Amino acid sequence: MMRRTLLKSSAVFMSMLLLFTQTLSLSARPSAAVIPSIDESVLVLDEAALNEAMMELNELDEYLNVNEGVTYAELETSGSELILNVNNSTAPLGMDMEGEPPLGIPSFLWGCILGPLGILLVYVISDGDKSETKKALWGMLAWVGVVILLNVGLFAWGAAWYY
Repeated sequence: MMRRTLLKSSAVFMSMLLLFTQTLSLSARPSAAVIPSIDESVLVLDEAALNEAMMELNELDEYLNVNEGVTYAELETSGSELILNVNNSTAPLGMDMEGEPPLGIPSFLWGCILGPLGILLVYVISDGDKSETKKALWGMLAWVGVVILLNVGLFAWGAAWYY
């Protein structure tokens, strides 16, 4: 008993010592890795482009306020220049893609990882799509099955080891 405790303690001590020395050796010598430079111009706000885009939207908004009842389809059929760079998507972040999983993550994984919360999120995000919600339910049931199998297996292994 004493020998086992001593061996375990020395193994933990040696592994911590190895980790400590590796950390010190990495931080002591300069790194030869070349880090590519970042083009900071992409991170700078281009106010002129933003103002131009907003002016286009403001023109469209003013036109729609003056001409009530005009729809996007009517403007599209008339070939209006007001909607040249405007997309007719009402879904935020492009989530309204038909046949696409919510946020690009398969519904099975939503249910498998988040369980009932995942099913609820899939239902809400997919706007009540029953097929996607069913996939999330199957994901949750698969996870429950795995947990049950692991518990039965561990119980059987423990019972076999005990007896």
